[in-house]
Amino acid sequence: MTIARVHLFYGLAGSGKSTLARALAEGGRAVRFTLDEWMLRLYPELGFDSPEYGDHAEQVKELIWSVAEQVLAAGTDVVLDWNSWSVEGRGWAVEHARRGGARVVLHTSSPPRRRSPRPAPLRGRGRARRTRTRQPPRATSTSPC
Repeated sequence: MTIARVHLFYGLAGSGKSTLARALAEGGRAVRFTLDEWMLRLYPELGFDSPEYGDHAEQVKELIWSVAEQVLAAGTDVVLDWNSWSVEGRGWAVEHARRGGARVVLHTSSPPRRRSPRPAPLRGRGRARRTRTRQPPRATSTSPC
């Protein structure tokens, strides 16, 4: 029997965390829980900058975890699609996961490297070099957390 895993994410905005979370959950391999989606459904009037947002988000995480525990008990991976930016935030998830006997996988993402819209002129030629390549988000994962 395989041990279910809890996937956590760490990275800057726009680095591909939610894209990776969706990919992990494709085809029923895992169940994705996105904090932003839950917050929008439960508290549609509450903005990210609202003073109450943090307290409500913590309560919603506990609610999400109550469902995630059941998913893990069924042997299916859980994807917690929110930024586990702080050591404290990751610690909460790691503690909950380990209590339930799950492994933890931390995915770190960094944004794609962006090229300046005005590249420096080529030395000795006085012309600018143009590059039109786009790099996909890079993601690495380490396990266990």
